[in-house]
Amino acid sequence: MPLGALQGPNTFGGEAARLLTELYPELFGEIVYFDTAEEALAFENDRAGASCAPQQMTRAGYHPGIQAYIARPNSKLYVIAEAIHAYHCSLLVKAGTALDAIKRILGHTGSITQTRAWIEEHLPQAQITIVDTSSMDAARTVAEGDGSIASIGTPAMAAQFDLEERVKDVDGGSVGSYWALSPWPLFSERPTRLVIAGRFRDDGRVGDIVCNLAAAGFRLETIVPLASGERIFEYDAVLRFRGAGPLAAARSAVEMAPGARLAGAFIAKEVET
Repeated sequence: MPLGALQGPNTFGGEAARLLTELYPELFGEIVYFDTAEEALAFENDRAGASCAPQQMTRAGYHPGIQAYIARPNSKLYVIAEAIHAYHCSLLVKAGTALDAIKRILGHTGSITQTRAWIEEHLPQAQITIVDTSSMDAARTVAEGDGSIASIGTPAMAAQFDLEERVKDVDGGSVGSYWALSPWPLFSERPTRLVIAGRFRDDGRVGDIVCNLAAAGFRLETIVPLASGERIFEYDAVLRFRGAGPLAAARSAVEMAPGARLAGAFIAKEVET
């Protein structure tokens, strides 16, 4: 199926999408690009069967917007694959620009989050601006500017816009976990990762799910709680499990907890970062 990504092949999301196609050739073929994450996750006009989106990041933790797509009670999306991707953020400038000449730094939400500490330490004179599009538009602005603007981008983005990587790896080794989200529940018969979603109250159901899935061969790795806004101690939560076992056992364990939804059951493919 076609896999959606944000804006272009040299964005951070574009690189993660390429990694997903390499890890899961049985699922994904070509990559198609969207102007915004909202478009990529709307799945209109059948342009893509899944879309690549960041779900966890070293510096920022979980991505609340992407988690909400899975967590909300009326969600029809599923996690069908996962990739761990090292960012390798670079400070991109017009050729020959000195660090003390930079007055403004552009970047997308994720890349700025990963590099803000470095920027504030090494370029305290620079104003940080988060763009609402992608690192590609940020790099284009730098290329068209007067040399006083820099951006955070990938090495490939520097080559695309004929920019200089003034400083490499300004993210301190930051890593992101990307999910392929799809409206199709494509589950493995023997998954090694599970994603469970649902609206949970303080009634013990989360504990029941953890115990039931432990008996089925899966242990809790992470939990993302998003306040429902309707009741205290009530959360739309996403739980991620690691293990190995038959899909049928996982389904049975989840069905024992009313309101819980099996939102992903796939084989994780580990890579060196």
